[in-house]
Amino acid sequence: MFSYSSPAIATYLNIASPIAACVNGSKVAVINTEGIWEVEADGRKKLIPNSYQDARDCAAIDGKTYVLAVPTGLVKIKTDGTTQKIVNSPVSSRTRVKFLDGLVIHQSVNTLSIYDTGLNFKAKRSFEVTEVMDFEYKNKYLYVSGFQQQKRSGIPVQIAFLYRMGFNGTSIFGLPNLQGSNQGKLWGYSPASLVDNMADTRLNRLHISGNKLYVLGSVYGGNSIFRWNGKNLLTETLITTDKYTNAAQTRDETKVYTGVVDLTSFSVERGQLSITRLPSTGGLGDGNSNFPKTIYSNGSDIFVGSSAAYAIPNRDSQTFLGKLIPPYRGDASFLVFPTNLKSRKAWITPGNGEILLFNSKFAIIKTGKVNNLSTNSGTAQSLPTNTYFIKF
Repeated sequence: MFSYSSPAIATYLNIASPIAACVNGSKVAVINTEGIWEVEADGRKKLIPNSYQDARDCAAIDGKTYVLAVPTGLVKIKTDGTTQKIVNSPVSSRTRVKFLDGLVIHQSVNTLSIYDTGLNFKAKRSFEVTEVMDFEYKNKYLYVSGFQQQKRSGIPVQIAFLYRMGFNGTSIFGLPNLQGSNQGKLWGYSPASLVDNMADTRLNRLHISGNKLYVLGSVYGGNSIFRWNGKNLLTETLITTDKYTNAAQTRDETKVYTGVVDLTSFSVERGQLSITRLPSTGGLGDGNSNFPKTIYSNGSDIFVGSSAAYAIPNRDSQTFLGKLIPPYRGDASFLVFPTNLKSRKAWITPGNGEILLFNSKFAIIKTGKVNNLSTNSGTAQSLPTNTYFIKF
């Protein structure tokens, strides 16, 4: 089996203060205040001139066109630096953009807007939630995730939701909350129904592959709504394989939740927690934090990028590019498992950093004080927040 600790390339890009990354065919695009940096599969990079200076997210429409999400809306730009169109919307720093099934979809806090490839407006909808965090689209269904801040008996609780909406080309509309394939909601319970499921939850990221929707959430406790199937608080769906998937001996530290939703029945098939643990404590080892960042699936495996506190399994005996992992200062985390979640194929870290992108071919790591990943010398370098490119 291929080892993710021995990638084909791990190279320092010298792109200061990266903000986000997206895939454009065989290339990866990294955005920062300088513009869009296109990175070739061999690690070579070039700066697209005259690109917008405050981009927060990017999506590739084709090999020569990007759409950038900026606090004031959207910017469509060619790879020669020519700005083609600007769309203004309410100002927001929490903004995302994706190109899905021929549509440009833009999120701004709790509002989704849909455009065609020319950035001509098609539909818009605001949701009565605290925040929409991600979205996917397939076969005229729009999948929307995030969380709602609620209270039960005066106690605050964050409740994750997943909505399935219809899109008919001109409007985004809700579907009935019925049992079966037409159900329009998973999780998103009223606070009065939670009983002992009061751990805070969010659904941070979504990804569709084939007929499955892969969801990535955050859990701030052990007793959460993610234990169940999303339709009721009775049917267990969590798979536990070892102490790093078992919420016992944990508290309200952040945990990663990965779930598989079948799109035909719109039901949760299975889920799993990914928990880091302190090795110096008794029993299982006290739980520590693991922060979800990215999710991707190629249909057979699930790839989760996270920022892991000390420590993932066997952290201090792991190697990357043939060298031992440097001393802990906050780890970039690559987690790979099959779609049935019954085993773990890999959980590795190259060392210090935060994942901006991780899939079956590429990873982009944002680092602070960094080790040289190309040699993994363990010698800290005083550099501004910077970027590593990894090709698997």
